[in-house]
Amino acid sequence: MKWKVCGMRERANIAAVAACKPDFMGFIFVEKSPRYVGKDFVIPVDLLGATQAVGVFVNETVERIIAMAEHAGFRWVQLHGEEGDSAIEALKRAGLGVIKAVSVAEEGDLLALQGAPDYYLLDTKKGSQVGGTGERFDWSILKAYSSKVPFFLAGGISGENMVEAMELRTKCPLAGLDFNSRLEIQPGLKDLEKIKDIAKKIAL
Repeated sequence: MKWKVCGMRERANIAAVAACKPDFMGFIFVEKSPRYVGKDFVIPVDLLGATQAVGVFVNETVERIIAMAEHAGFRWVQLHGEEGDSAIEALKRAGLGVIKAVSVAEEGDLLALQGAPDYYLLDTKKGSQVGGTGERFDWSILKAYSSKVPFFLAGGISGENMVEAMELRTKCPLAGLDFNSRLEIQPGLKDLEKIKDIAKKIAL
């Protein structure tokens, strides 16, 4: 089971979380986000070890994402907007891994998944809000997931419910769990004790 910690920003916190060896670490390049890293941010890849950096965007141009990848130092991108198949294909041709976020509230949201990202990320739908909500959706609707693309589960994942979430992999192509706000001391700063607890449970 893979795991991803998203919304990182502070150098010391990045190093401490990376020491717990998550598979992915997300950095948000969206100005409206309270976890925005800034347009000139360079990911301290020397601190990450084997953890792979992910740049998170909403409705950004392919050209801008590719340029930011080269500047900031990530090889994975997570798309939270209305980016279509052509954008996904262009980013993959540029050598980037692609995670496509999908907002989920009911089974119908899972039936129209097309395209070929490397992973989907299923997060809770909340009105017109773009990006994470920190809230959990009804996981029972995952029985309707028919895409062959594996997915990360997001939306209120924490140390308290992650074992239940991990059990879903027997019923659907769950590849990993995405953690963010439930592990925070404040936006962009993760609670290391909670991160260590996640690492222990992932290893079980």
